[in-house]
Amino acid sequence: MKKRLNIDLLQKGDIILTTTDHISSVAIRKATKSDISHAMLCVEHSSVIHAVTSGVRSENAQRIFFDDNLDVHVMRLRGGITPKDAETISNYVRSKVGSEYTYLEAARAWKKVGKKFGARQFCSRLVAQGYAKAGHNLVCDPNFCTPEELNRSSLLIEVPNMTVGASSDEVKFWESYSSGPDLMHAIQDRILSEARRLDKQIQDFNDLGRFVIAHPHHDLAVADLYINSGYLDFWRYDIELHPWHYDLAKMKEIPLEHSVRKYCESTMSGEARDHNRYTQTLEVYNDANTKWPRRTFELLIWLYEILAANHAIRHDVAAEWLEQHDI
Repeated sequence: MKKRLNIDLLQKGDIILTTTDHISSVAIRKATKSDISHAMLCVEHSSVIHAVTSGVRSENAQRIFFDDNLDVHVMRLRGGITPKDAETISNYVRSKVGSEYTYLEAARAWKKVGKKFGARQFCSRLVAQGYAKAGHNLVCDPNFCTPEELNRSSLLIEVPNMTVGASSDEVKFWESYSSGPDLMHAIQDRILSEARRLDKQIQDFNDLGRFVIAHPHHDLAVADLYINSGYLDFWRYDIELHPWHYDLAKMKEIPLEHSVRKYCESTMSGEARDHNRYTQTLEVYNDANTKWPRRTFELLIWLYEILAANHAIRHDVAAEWLEQHDI
């Protein structure tokens, strides 16, 4: 039997504490005297970001299923979180996508011997640093903490009824669709891995942008990384993988109406149609290219114009589906 997060109740800024039966998870639980070993952060209605051994990753919460016998805790800021703080936290952890995982510093957190830290991430650090960025110090040291310390934070409370049973049909439905985030992460890893050959200090795409500004002689090489990796074509993959996001007729063909409704509702309750992370990132690259003209920035401006337009299409299709099904 499987269970999943209750998407109806999940909110931006929620901290999800989980575990598995994997040997490493068992070891973490034993070392920290806890029933949990991993931390994730909700950055949208059904999207989470977490640091795993392959790096910082985003996931669709609807695709994450847990064994029924394992604990899942969803923690929320006591007294609630402001939209501004939730946005600050989400933007911070999003900016770390692609960063490498650090086993060494995670182990130091468990052993309480952490002092000097680097730019690499582990799960509880990522969450705690995100909250600290918004002025909420959940633990004594956000750079070295464990999932259990988050679980015990006096600033957090557990939200009840945050998991529901998942039917076999639901599990099969999501498993039948290729994961867009998985494909994107493979592309991002390729770019960052090659970029680290130029500068091993590069951890995320913000670092890469700063690198291009500081080292204009590497601009064309970095631009080629974006071109040759397929990064600039990823918007096509999403349309191919999820055509129903962009086409109302195809959306009506999806058999699980409840899942479609949750997708549409999350799309509408998430980022605004015309002011969202795509338009914000577009503004950043436009500003950067005005100050420091680079071929890399020109390519990213072109990409984010498409991503912003596609977001608007998804928003419109979701709105129309809901309007027709709420009659």
